Amino acid sequence: MEEQSRQRLSRRVFFGRAAAGAAAGTTLAGVLSSGTAAATSLRKGGDIAVVRQQAEREAFEVLTRSFFEAYDSFDLDRFMSFFHEDAYQQDVALGDLSAFGGPSDGSCSVHPKGPLRQLFAPLFQLFPTTAGGITKFIHATGSVRYGGAVDLKILGNTFFTSGFDGMSYVDIRDGKIFRRNDHWDTAQVSPQDIAIIHPGGQPRLSCEALPQPGDIANASPDFYQFVRSFSGALASWSLDHVFQFLSDDVHLIHPLLSRVSGAYGPFNRGIQIRGRKAVARFFRAAGRALPDGEGSSLIHVAGGSSGGGFEWRSGGVTAQQGIARNGIHGVTAIDIHDGRIERLSVKFDTLQMTPQQRDSIRRALADEGLVV
Repeated sequence: MEEQSRQRLSRRVFFGRAAAGAAAGTTLAGVLSSGTAAATSLRKGGDIAVVRQQAEREAFEVLTRSFFEAYDSFDLDRFMSFFHEDAYQQDVALGDLSAFGGPSDGSCSVHPKGPLRQLFAPLFQLFPTTAGGITKFIHATGSVRYGGAVDLKILGNTFFTSGFDGMSYVDIRDGKIFRRNDHWDTAQVSPQDIAIIHPGGQPRLSCEALPQPGDIANASPDFYQFVRSFSGALASWSLDHVFQFLSDDVHLIHPLLSRVSGAYGPFNRGIQIRGRKAVARFFRAAGRALPDGEGSSLIHVAGGSSGGGFEWRSGGVTAQQGIARNGIHGVTAIDIHDGRIERLSVKFDTLQMTPQQRDSIRRALADEGLVV
């Protein structure tokens, strides 16, 4: 009980100092140093490396919460201050944004910071400042030194009538957001909106939002190796090996857990299961057709020792699906505790699979009693 109280106090001190630092214009390095000192003083005899990893994780949450607060308050100057001068902004589900008011050059990336500001300035003017913002912050995992992933709820009556889940994959360089990829499942929006996104019921042929050639990771060495091993086990469909990475109480969030063929509510219980045994049943029942499973390949890794995210491209039976017809591009966020994954959140556009592929997985999961 005493140790738990110390941990809660450590977190409260860190966030209090971080908030004060943000208001006063303190650098991220200063916030990180302050948080580390507070945590160290409250955990006598604790491992300094572990304490620093936690501080980096908490600083990542401070950074990303502040970023989305600026986004939701439509404060363009503050919002843009979080971006690297050479930043890339990409919507993975949509690809080329020219059909949706983005740049007309056919590129999947808005780059660098100048054109990015030109994209967001008119967008912010579309929303009344009294509307309550665009997003609701759900969860962040990563490191302020490298980046990670943020789970969000995108509110209804903003971009679309329906609210939907989103995950921002964030790559941080020099304390700024260098690359931000937004992943979401178009199946969550209304049929009218889907008809615009995927004309004729087929994913619109477009380009793929990829990092620059040779840029495969921005991560701590241990997290990079952890992800390589875990994603390699998934890609080879070595399920016994996959299960060794999971904690007993692992929490899985996966869009294919929804039994409905249409829209499902943001972060509802129908796309979540808990416990290694239940997650093992999910993988075995869904089988080799999972886009994030057999034949998938690693695109990029961002995060630190306590967690982060990785982007992947599907292979196997979905190897010719996706907007670029070379596999579906998705993202997975993982939280690590005591060397095991305690939270596993997956996001991709399920409508880039064929109806037959989606239905076969949902039937298998229903037979296993894993969808409600």
